[in-house]
Amino acid sequence: AAVVAAFGDPGLGAARELLPIPVVGMAEAAMLTACMLGRRFAIVTFSPTLGPWYQEAVDANGLASRCAGIHCLDEPFTDIADVAREKAARLVALCAAAVAGGAEVCILGGAPLAGLAAEVRNEVLVPLVDGVAAAARQAETLAALHPRKAAVGSYRRPDPKPMQGLSPTLTRLFGATP
Repeated sequence: AAVVAAFGDPGLGAARELLPIPVVGMAEAAMLTACMLGRRFAIVTFSPTLGPWYQEAVDANGLASRCAGIHCLDEPFTDIADVAREKAARLVALCAAAVAGGAEVCILGGAPLAGLAAEVRNEVLVPLVDGVAAAARQAETLAALHPRKAAVGSYRRPDPKPMQGLSPTLTRLFGATP
């Protein structure tokens, strides 16, 4: 299995078409996990520039009616690699605002927030979902289930096309004639 490790799930559909293995998107995994934990979820993240992208992910997954909002910090951070530690208290406060607005589950959106949910879970009144952890566990589950590759429908593999400039390994993985 593979994981698209960006919360907006860029390229997820194409990867599912091309690859013979299950592909899990971080945003989709987090939102579907949240739906199993409560009726309405909110996404809490560290930058307002991510809000529209995350809304597109909510809409693409048909979950707008389950989303209680996307809450974004609107303040600078020092380093993307350290944003979870630096902004943990502010993100917890955003979770509280999301709960006050009707969220029954909060998702910490963005790979840089991986691991933060486990650290602050007792400071938030509702279940807290870590998108990286949700995607990794769902990828493990799908790999263990050994699903058949779709032969029809949205994720059916497109007809092969010649490829140039790829390694032999990628060429084989994509199923193109070497």
